[in-house]
Amino acid sequence: MDRTDLGIFSRLVTDALRSDESIGRDVGLTGKAVRARRRRMEAAGIIAEYGIHPAAEILGRHARTWRFIGKDRTDLSAARLSEIDDLAYVMRFRPNLYVAVRFTREPEPREDMRLARILGRPIDGPPDRDSRESSVHAEDLTRVDWSVLEAAVRSPRAPYSVKAGQVDLAARTFRIHQARLDATQALRCVMILNLEREPGLATYGIWLKVDESFDAQSVALPQLWDRPHWTQNPRGVYLLGSAENYFEAREVELRLRSLPGVVGADPLIPAGGFFARERFLEWIRAERDRRYPSRHRQREGVSPLGHGPF
Repeated sequence: MDRTDLGIFSRLVTDALRSDESIGRDVGLTGKAVRARRRRMEAAGIIAEYGIHPAAEILGRHARTWRFIGKDRTDLSAARLSEIDDLAYVMRFRPNLYVAVRFTREPEPREDMRLARILGRPIDGPPDRDSRESSVHAEDLTRVDWSVLEAAVRSPRAPYSVKAGQVDLAARTFRIHQARLDATQALRCVMILNLEREPGLATYGIWLKVDESFDAQSVALPQLWDRPHWTQNPRGVYLLGSAENYFEAREVELRLRSLPGVVGADPLIPAGGFFARERFLEWIRAERDRRYPSRHRQREGVSPLGHGPF
C-alpha cells in the first residue's frame, strides 16, 4: 500500500460510496486508475466489505452495540454468527477486541449469550445506542425508495445504471432517490477492513479508555482515516490512522497515552469481520411487502422525501 493507495483508502473510509472519479480529483489520478487500485485493495482483502444498510429505525428495529474481549482468532465462523437472527455485523480487531451490532426489536434487549460463546467476554455495561437517527421513517418511504434501498444494499459500489437495472428504474431516477436517502441518513455504511498483513505505510488503531476529565479536542490528530469513534461503556474513543513508519506510529501511541484523562491505550488492528447482507435484504423485502402488499397497485402519490409522482 503506497501513499496514493492510502489516499484512496482514507477517502473510502470516510465515504464508501464516493465515486472513483471524485477520489481521483483529490489524489491526482483518473477515475479508471483509482478503480484499478481500489479493486486491488478489495482483491487483497484490505477492504473486505462495504456494508451498506438501512438505518435500524426504518426496519422497525433498534441498533445496539456490544463489545467483547476474546481469543485472538484468525477468522470468525459466519455459520455460527448467522444463527443469531438479529445480528447485523461484527468487526474484529486484533489482538482480541470484537464489536457486534444487533438490530433488535426491543429497545432494551438482553445479552445474547451465543455471542459471548463465539466472541469472548462482554465488556461490562449496557450496550451502546446509535446516536444518529434518520430524519425519515418507514412510513415515509415509497415503493421506489424500498427498491432503491434493496439495490444499494445488494451492490453498494455498482454503477447507478447497474443498480437501477436490478429494480427496473432509470439510472437518473435511482440516483435522485439514493441521494435523498443518503441526505436523510436512511442509508448507513460500515466498512469491514483487514489491515493486519498489508505492507506499506504504518497503520494503527488505538482504543483510548478515558475518564471525564479527558478533552475530546486533543484527539484531532493528523492523518486520521475517519472521525473518532466514541464508546460510552467504558468511556473511550477508537482512532484509525497512519504514519510514515511504525516508529512514528509508536510515538503517536505514547503521546496519546500521556494525555490528561487517558486511563489506558490499547493498540488494535482491523482484521475483518462479518456482515449479514442477505439478512438486511430479507428485512427490507419484508418491510416493503408489508407496506405494499400488492405489486400491481397503482403507483401514484408524492413521497415525503420530496420527490414527485413515481
